Amino acid sequence: MIWSWYEFQAALIVEERNHLRRLISLDLLAPSSLREHEHQFILQSPAEVDVYFNSQRAELELLTMFELLATAEAILRLDFDRRTSMKWKDPLSRRFRDIRTERSDKIRLEEDILETLKSEIQPASVVSEFRGALKLRHWLAHGRHWHPKLGRGYGPNDIFDISQKLIDALPECA
Repeated sequence: MIWSWYEFQAALIVEERNHLRRLISLDLLAPSSLREHEHQFILQSPAEVDVYFNSQRAELELLTMFELLATAEAILRLDFDRRTSMKWKDPLSRRFRDIRTERSDKIRLEEDILETLKSEIQPASVVSEFRGALKLRHWLAHGRHWHPKLGRGYGPNDIFDISQKLIDALPECA
């Protein structure tokens, strides 16, 4: 659902940019011929329009990556809760129940869930990649007021793939 929303929004951004660039090239940016949200572009050049829409696309990508990471976190937490409440006998469910018993308060994503998954998922790099991407999530969630040290650049495709690999690697419940 998130990916479909992202692709639709990205297409709308491209479509609107192209529409405005056509109007500019035909010298049709008269207030009477524009939709209300297009008035801000009346005196802009094609380059300025491109800068604006590139900025919109970049913001869309950040929001999408945040949503993908937040959804993956929710799936991991729901899996943790299901494994602890259903009392399944597989090794991961047992380890999660031990954590729940030790820490009756808030279960921590990185220290409790991901650290445990690291020894249960093969290859363990799947968990490490997701942990690296969580630095992006923290930066996005806490206001983007510092320059993050992510270790690599991320795009929506990267975050989707990293999250999907981790979710797909979750051991079956027994």
